Amino acid sequence: MNMTLVTETVPKIVTSRPLPRSSDLLAGVRALRPLIESKAEEATATGHIADEVVQALYDAGYMTMFAPAELGGGEAEPSVLLDCVEEAAYADGSTGWATMASATGVGVLMATLPDQAVERVMSSGNFLIAGSIPRPGTARRVDGGFIVSGKFSFASGSAQAGWFSGAYFEVDAEGNRVPDANGSPYPMLTLIPRSETQLLGNWDVSGLVATASIDYGFTDVFVPDFMFTKESTPNRGGALYTMGAKAVPGIGHTGFALGVGQRVLDEFKIIASTKQRPPSGLLSKHHTLQRDFAIWTTKLGAARSYAHDTFNRLYEAARDGTPITPVMWANCRMAATNAVFVAAEIAQGAYIASGADGLRNGSVFQRAVNDISAATQHMYTAEHNYVSAGRVYLETPGLTDAHRAMMTTTFAPPLD
Repeated sequence: MNMTLVTETVPKIVTSRPLPRSSDLLAGVRALRPLIESKAEEATATGHIADEVVQALYDAGYMTMFAPAELGGGEAEPSVLLDCVEEAAYADGSTGWATMASATGVGVLMATLPDQAVERVMSSGNFLIAGSIPRPGTARRVDGGFIVSGKFSFASGSAQAGWFSGAYFEVDAEGNRVPDANGSPYPMLTLIPRSETQLLGNWDVSGLVATASIDYGFTDVFVPDFMFTKESTPNRGGALYTMGAKAVPGIGHTGFALGVGQRVLDEFKIIASTKQRPPSGLLSKHHTLQRDFAIWTTKLGAARSYAHDTFNRLYEAARDGTPITPVMWANCRMAATNAVFVAAEIAQGAYIASGADGLRNGSVFQRAVNDISAATQHMYTAEHNYVSAGRVYLETPGLTDAHRAMMTTTFAPPLD
């Protein structure tokens, strides 16, 4: 499938102010399940989520549920956020992922950027965000701002985004990195409007097809001074943004995995109730499958409970001003990683047991299996996290603060 047409999509999303609010976010998202499901096959064919779906989720308060309350956002507590992302991902994996990526981007950047930058973005008509931070580009200082260049990957939700994020190291005229006040280069974060973004395509995949997680870039784009931040602490908002810089995306990834994992279970249950396979006929009558389904159900339930418990504990510590320990950070990172790999384990087992029913294109079951398989490749929840957490749990000699801060960085440094 050629996904380059995604880059030509012009979003029609209208992001109004004041922001939409809901007294029951989860009920609002759940009410949209029929719409999301009805558009899922079309989204896979076109390579992006329908504007109608994104607009409906925005109007329900979903796209701003991570945004600071002082801006009108939901700034919801972790359990609400986990449940809402799970519900959207249950309806359709690509929809859950793409809109989660936009919603968490809005939450993080609107809590972090300076006031003037926030006002510019929020009043732009479409302040939804796509993009990633790794592999920083370069920023050369000029009068009033910087000239930035860089190439980035995985702009999930790009089809609906009005702004694209990126990180940049300041460089001098010769291209050498400029140290900050602490004597070492530190990347600056900013947002650049869609009109100045080069949409490069390169999203031709078997899972999460409709997320439009394309490559993108910038070449010699002027960005005003006020659009940058180096702050590791938020400029606005409460405990949700002081849990650690990776806490908000961590909640999003976890909710996604739980939603897709539950959809795999429910779709497989339908297959098992109708499919005939030897030696005992109806699939649901196979004793080994009965055992496996019970194990899968229990593992996913345990992953869900662990996620809610660990993220709530971290949130409460941030809210109450009690110490946040490295183990708490490690637990939350493990909750996200565990949710992904438990859901992927369930999907693999269910796919093998489904026979040809799971092989054929176009089924909800197949999309869910492919979507969670794709999610295992994301570096935020990759297997290296088990090693990093194990070091914290074991108090391995040689650990530094950078090794312990598992909810603030994507990668822990090598252990000498």
